[in-house]
Amino acid sequence: MGICKWRHRGREKIVLSKIWPDGTRFRRFMPNRTVAKDLEKKIDYAILMDDWRELKQQLTKGSEENRPQSNPAIKEYSEEYLSWCRAKNRRPDFKEQALVAIKRILGDVKLKEVRRRDADRFVDTRLEEGVEPATINRGIAVLRHMLSVGVEREYIESNPLLRYRMLAEVEKALRIMTYAEYRNLIDAVAREDLVIGAYTAVLGETGMRKSEGLRLQWDHIRKVGSDRYVVTIGKTKGGRVRSVPLSPLALEWLNKLVRFIDTPCVFVDPIRRKPWKHPRGAFDKGKAKIGLDRVGFHHLRHFRGTQWLLNGVDMNTVKELLGHSSIQTTMRYVHYVETHAMKSVVEAQEKEVAQWIQSGYRTDEAK
Repeated sequence: MGICKWRHRGREKIVLSKIWPDGTRFRRFMPNRTVAKDLEKKIDYAILMDDWRELKQQLTKGSEENRPQSNPAIKEYSEEYLSWCRAKNRRPDFKEQALVAIKRILGDVKLKEVRRRDADRFVDTRLEEGVEPATINRGIAVLRHMLSVGVEREYIESNPLLRYRMLAEVEKALRIMTYAEYRNLIDAVAREDLVIGAYTAVLGETGMRKSEGLRLQWDHIRKVGSDRYVVTIGKTKGGRVRSVPLSPLALEWLNKLVRFIDTPCVFVDPIRRKPWKHPRGAFDKGKAKIGLDRVGFHHLRHFRGTQWLLNGVDMNTVKELLGHSSIQTTMRYVHYVETHAMKSVVEAQEKEVAQWIQSGYRTDEAK
C-alpha cells in the first residue's frame, strides 16, 4: 500500500493505494510522485481527524466526474481525437477532412466494438460512392490512427486495424491542363462566383494547396520591388514556410476582390462576410460548363509545377516553391516534361528535314 510504481499496459505509472477505515480501498494513478505524496498526507490527516468520510466522497465524486466515457461512439470520440491531433500535429485539418466520411459511415459504432469488418464496410461504401482508392486509404489510415490513440488513452486494449490491408493504388499518368484550358477554367468559374474565380487563379499561379489558399490572408502578401509581390505560405503540410512570387495574372485577380475590415482573409464570401470553407460549388459548375469535369483543385497545383518545369525553372526550385519535402514528389511531373521535350525534338528534326528539302540539295543517286 502507499505510493508505488505499477507497470500498466506496457507503461510504468505512479499509483497511490490506501485503505479507508471502513475497509474499502482507494487506488488511483497519479501524474507524479509529488502529487501522490500530497494526496496521501491529506488522506492520512482526514483519517486522523475522523472526517475521512467527507474526503472519500469528494474523491469518489471527482473521479467519476473526470472519468471519460468508457465506451464512446466514434462520432463522440472524434472530437477528443481532434483535440489530441491539434495539440500534436502540424496539419490536423487533413484528419478533419477524413473524419467527415468516417463519422458519416461508422459514427454510431462504439469504440470498443470496432472490428475489421467495420473498416471493410467503410471501404465498400466509399467505393460505391466512386471515391479513388488513394483517398479511401487515407481515410483508413486516419481511422487506424484514431484507434491507436484510443489505446494510448486507455479506451481500448488493442488496435483491431493493425496490418489492415489497404487498397491497391494504380499510379495514373498525370493529364495536365493546357494553358488555354487553364485560362478558360478561371473565366468560367469567375462567371459563377468572382471570389472563387480569383481563388482558382491564385492556386493556379502559385501552386498552393486548397487549404493553403483558403487560409491566405492579406498580410501574407508583401511588396518586394517596384512592381513585384510575393506571398508567404505558412502552416504547410511539410511544416515549412515558403515564399512564392505572384504573377501579373494573380495580382490582376486579387485586385478585383473586396477587402473586408472585419476579416484578414483574402477569399471571403461577400454575402456571409466569412472566409470561404467549401468553394467547390462554383468551381464544379464552372468546370462542367467547359468540359473539364475531371479537373479538381489539386490539378491546379500539378499544372503550375509542370508549367514551371516546362519554362526552364530547375527542379530544386520547383520543389521549394511547391513545398515538397522530397525531390521524388517533384519528379512526378518529369514524365510530362519529358513528353513535351520529346515532341520538341521531333518537331526540330522535322524542321531540319524540311529545310534540307527546301535547299534543293539532292544526292548523287537522285541526279
